[in-house]
Order: sequence, then C-alpha cells, then structure tokens
Amino acid sequence: MTRAAVAAALLALTVAAAGCGTTPTFTVRSERARHPRPEPALAGPLLRVLHLADFGDTTDQQRAVSRGVAAAQRREPFALAVFPGDNLYQCGPDPTVPGAAACAFAADGNTVAPGFEAPVDGTFARHEAPLAALAAAPAAEVYLALGNHDVATWGGCARGNDLVAEARLKACLEVAHRSPLWQMPARHYTLDRGAARFLVVDTNLVVGDYGGFTVDDEVAFVRNAAPGCRADACEAEPGGCDKPWCFLLGHHPPASAGGHRTTPDYHARIDRIVAAGGGRIRAFFGGHDHDLQHLRMPSGLDVFVSGNGARGRPLERFDTPTVAGTEVVFGSVRWGYGVLEVARDGWRYRFEEDDGARLYCCAAAGASRCEPSTCP
Repeated sequence: MTRAAVAAALLALTVAAAGCGTTPTFTVRSERARHPRPEPALAGPLLRVLHLADFGDTTDQQRAVSRGVAAAQRREPFALAVFPGDNLYQCGPDPTVPGAAACAFAADGNTVAPGFEAPVDGTFARHEAPLAALAAAPAAEVYLALGNHDVATWGGCARGNDLVAEARLKACLEVAHRSPLWQMPARHYTLDRGAARFLVVDTNLVVGDYGGFTVDDEVAFVRNAAPGCRADACEAEPGGCDKPWCFLLGHHPPASAGGHRTTPDYHARIDRIVAAGGGRIRAFFGGHDHDLQHLRMPSGLDVFVSGNGARGRPLERFDTPTVAGTEVVFGSVRWGYGVLEVARDGWRYRFEEDDGARLYCCAAAGASRCEPSTCP
C-alpha cells in the first residue's frame, strides 16, 4: 500500500474508530523502552499535570477517556490540565452566534481587546462537559492552546467569504472564552506553576501564516520568554538553578511518527520556534496525531504526543518519523492521556490507558533527557 493510500485509509477510519466502543491495542517500544531503568526519586513538591489534546468531539472514545481522567483525578488530583489544541471539532467556535463578530484582538495581535464579553456558545460544551470532574474540589486549573480545527475555514467550515477574517475571529473567540474548565489568556502565553514554565504557542503558524498572524510572532515570544528558563549548566548564571524547567506546549509537534505528513516549510518554521528557546527547552508537548508517542529527535529534544482524546487512528504503525534520525521510543494507538510530574530536581512523564493502566514511563533526573523507566 502506498503512503498516500495509507494516509487515506487512516483518515477514513478516524470517524469509524471514534464510534468504536473498544480501544485498539497496537503498541511499539524502542530497545531502550523495552529495558527501562528503575524510576529515580524526585524531591517534592511535585506539580502534577494532565496532558491531553484533540479532545473536543463527542464520541465513545471521548467518553472512555473522560472517565479515565475523572478516575485519575479522584486517585491523585491534577494541579494543572493542559489541552494543546483541536478543542472544538470540527470547525471551532461558532462565529455566527449573536455578539461573536465583535471579538477583536488588541494591538498586540495576541490578547483580546478590552471590553469584549464572550457570548454563550454551546459548541464549547463538547470540550467542557466531559471534564466536569476536573472542576470539582480540589480543582485543576485548565489551560488550552489553539489547534487547526479551532480556526478551521476549510472542509466545509467556512461561514463567509473572508477566510482570513474568519480564522482570526475563531481564534479570538477561543481566547476570549472563560470558564472553570477553559482558560486561554492569549494565542501564545507563559504559564508558570511550581518548578515548571510552559511556553504555550500557536502552532497553526508552522503550517502557514493565517488570520493576519505570522510565525515571527511565535519566534519572538519564545525568544523573549526563554531567558527565564533553567539552562543545563544552571550554575553558570546568577540564580540560574532556581529558574523553572521549561517546556513548549502546542498542537503541531516538531516531529511525529503518526499519519500526518509534513513539508520542509513546516519543519523550517517549527525549528525556528524551538531554536528560539536557546537550548533551554526540556520537551515539547503536543497533539495533532491521534495517538500516544514519545520521540527523541536528533537534537536530543523529547517530543510527547498525547492526541488520543476523542478520535483514534487504529492503523498507525509509527514506522516513518517525519524527521530523519528521530527515535520512536514509544508509540501506541491505545486510548489514553499523558501525565507530567515536575520537581526542582527533575521531571517524569507517563502515558496511562483510559482504564488507568500505566502504558509507559520515563524520567529525567536533573538536566538529563527523559529516559524510559519502570512504571511504579
């Protein structure tokens, strides 16, 4: 079967898989993942974070994953939950809701202009309603990033003729919306909690400029925020070891072994965003591919894809990374989510299946990369 045929089959199966009541099981592990090390201890306090993308569709899969998230929250509450994009399938928020057209960005092109009150749009319930358990005490803070479906004007999503203005309006409406289960302070923003700093970026711009926004905006944002991040040799700068570990959070990953194909321009753009971190970025947390992946890029950057929230692609086989030389440390089509835990002396990450079973774990001691570890 040709690559084009495989991609077409994956796309055709997305909707069918979303309605299936049983999780698929195909999983791959690299040699190092098949021989994990004992998990190193981390000194508290730990920041516990849920990582889950591509969640905004009402499917059997979403219901199963949301039950898993609720159970995980009861077992050991998340302090923070991050959702990097495709929050509202198929087409993002409804720009025709009365009052929506008044949403506008401020002069910075990033935050919503003062004075706008977001209208009631039932579309947001697709994402929020299944996550009610995260709002119960002790509540998790919920933050989101923009994905391609959130600003879509393609595939029958356009509601007018000015596609640039419509994509910009949809981005504005997602930034403007607020609830206990939805916070998006801007298109790109910094989120500091405990020993972690998340640089949340609008990765729609790695596919191409849209809505009057440019990838230069994201590069400048990361470049300006990165000096507040801990470097590998933190002792070399005053107070450097007290700085947080920094992570990039965005929808489109810099490398993937899933079904989405990329272009040289895509990689040139996202490489600029990552490089703007000046070597201070510990990992990238994304979605876009509807599966679970841990990849190690040739640069050493760890990439985690947690995009199996609502739409599955059971034919993924993780055999062709989009960046040559990238190691597929772990890949699975099982339904589930990612859990990040961050402390001052390091961090760790794991994938959990929708029933709570631990599928894969890795840990980074100090400035090291996240190496496969035994799951406790």
